[in-house]
This record gives sequence, structure tokens and C-alpha cells, in this order.
Amino acid sequence: MKLRFVLIVMLPLLVLFASCQKDDCEAPPVGENIVGTWQVDSQSGTVVFQADGTLLDPNDLLIDGEVNGMVLDEKTWMLVPGDYLLLRAENGSTSLESEFYIARNDCNRISLEVFFVAVDLKRK
Repeated sequence: MKLRFVLIVMLPLLVLFASCQKDDCEAPPVGENIVGTWQVDSQSGTVVFQADGTLLDPNDLLIDGEVNGMVLDEKTWMLVPGDYLLLRAENGSTSLESEFYIARNDCNRISLEVFFVAVDLKRK
């Protein structure tokens, strides 16, 4: 009888404490958070933002370019004041840039906007 009473009292308490865990994480500043591998929208390829400012985007998901037959394949990223992400593709002295507004910075998702088009990055 006592065991039944203890179980009846303890079970709701265990459920209550288990549900009180904090599942949300607080995202670090976007400059730290963005470093890593990300899936772009629902596409199959990924991009890698490296801590040294290099962008690995082999499938040209975020930025690409070609000028007079020269592929702009050296890619970099940097943060710009006002919540913007600047991507740059270059080859030698030829380059092009694209600026994305950082609309949202969550632990495992970053939402970008460019020309009213949303681009979602999901951490891999």
C-alpha cells in the first residue's frame, strides 16, 4: 500500500521535472554561430562557413559568378554592421559581392534575405 502511494506521488513529480528542462538554446552572436556546415533551404548541397572567413560553396548555392570565361571560385564571407552578411566571389582582381540581411539567428537555423527572397540555412 505504501509503495503504491509513493508511486502515485512520485510519478507526477517526475513528469513535471522532466518537462521543465530547457530545450531552447540561446544562439551565440551570428559571427560565432555561422561557423560550420549548413544546408541551404531544402537543397541537397551544403555550404561551410570557416572561422577564417573562407566560404566553401562548391555547388554555388549562395554565390557564384563568371566574368569573360573566368570562374570566380575563391569565396569569402564577412559580417557588415547593421546585421548583414557579405559574400564575395573572386578570381585574381575580378570579384563580385552579394549582401544578405540576417533576418534571424537561431542556434541551428539562420534566415537570410536578399531582394525580398528568403534563404534559410539549417545546421548540418
